[in-house]
Amino acid sequence: MQATLYTDDGAYFIRLGNGLVIRWYQAEEEWNKSRADLPGGATQIDFADLPEALREEVMAVLTRAAAMQGGMGEVNN
Repeated sequence: MQATLYTDDGAYFIRLGNGLVIRWYQAEEEWNKSRADLPGGATQIDFADLPEALREEVMAVLTRAAAMQGGMGEVNN
């Protein structure tokens, strides 16, 4: 699964190969996520630039996206 990471104004974004964008923002002690549009001024970053606490969340999204992409190819309509 192709994905690109970005940051803008304290939030972090991942744009998946299918165009879906997910935004993470920190609220108190936890990271919250939601679907979003990628801000025009967002800066592309590397995985190592993510806060350590957010890396596991991003890996989970990538794992689920890869599983869904693989599984969707086997569905007959």
